[in-house]
Amino acid sequence: MTSKITRKQFLASAAGLAVAMPAIWRSDRAFAQGAVTLKLGHPDTPLHPTQAVATKFSELVAAKTGGAVRIQVFSGGQLGSEVNIVSGMQTGIVDMAFHTTGFLESFFSRIQVLDLPFLFRDARTAETLLDGPIGQGLLGDMPARGIYGFVWGHYGWRETETASQPVREPSDLKGLKIRIQPGAVFASSFRACGAIPVVMDLSEVYIGISQKTIGAVELPFLAIVSSKIYEVTKFAGLTNHVYNAGALMASKVKFDRLEAAHRNAIREAAAEIQPLWRATVAEKTQEGRAFCAQKGMQIDDTNFAAFRAATAPVYDEFRDKIGAELVGQVMKAAQA
Repeated sequence: MTSKITRKQFLASAAGLAVAMPAIWRSDRAFAQGAVTLKLGHPDTPLHPTQAVATKFSELVAAKTGGAVRIQVFSGGQLGSEVNIVSGMQTGIVDMAFHTTGFLESFFSRIQVLDLPFLFRDARTAETLLDGPIGQGLLGDMPARGIYGFVWGHYGWRETETASQPVREPSDLKGLKIRIQPGAVFASSFRACGAIPVVMDLSEVYIGISQKTIGAVELPFLAIVSSKIYEVTKFAGLTNHVYNAGALMASKVKFDRLEAAHRNAIREAAAEIQPLWRATVAEKTQEGRAFCAQKGMQIDDTNFAAFRAATAPVYDEFRDKIGAELVGQVMKAAQA
């Protein structure tokens, strides 16, 4: 049965709406004028260099906007899981983020090209590609899915750490349960080497290895140190299987509501933070490797050529899924 609204109820409702509307209008106007705090999330612990880079970025934005835009940094898990940070930007729940490509693949399929195994031999080649037309084109894919990508940074080369056996050849991974990022390319890469990939949030890795749910992980030294995984692993194979690019991004719906001067300030700060991001990661990676060795981890060189040959089928599997032309362009640039 449909209930009738009395004249008294209607007038009371209208009065309430009249009171609420100015408050909503004032809130929107304050946001447009830049009197706003933006939430920036990243998946690592406060000990990870990303925290320092994000904090510096926040300081740059505050300086460039005269304090009108404040960016509050939230470290691992505070704004949700690693995947939720990305989906949160699409809906506007998360305003900004630093994140790696492995967690962007399911949102932007072409980004998978950057995680093809054993693609880059050195950082200079990777960064030239990322800062050129190919990398900028990949950032250009993001707005259609509700995210702006500003710059590419680095999270350190991904290595292979194990609890009970060294890794020097692809055969050393046979039958080993290894934690990976959720990207399909990562799963195929380790299956090609005979390993058993297990998707697991970074926050669960320490316990997973301790309880022997997994026996290995593929992470940069930065994450091994910041998450204290050196306490539960004994070996590190220098596989350098992925350059491990990351992007500084923003929620499109939130960013578009800022006034133009503040949007420009954020973009300028992002461009300024990029070289510091890369330099910090390079320096802290060396420090992290030395620290892990000091803690007793055995660090081994690996047979790069053998790993590249073992994972060649991954390129065939993903060439058409990513786009044959893009894969060809990236492979050509990586081998230049």
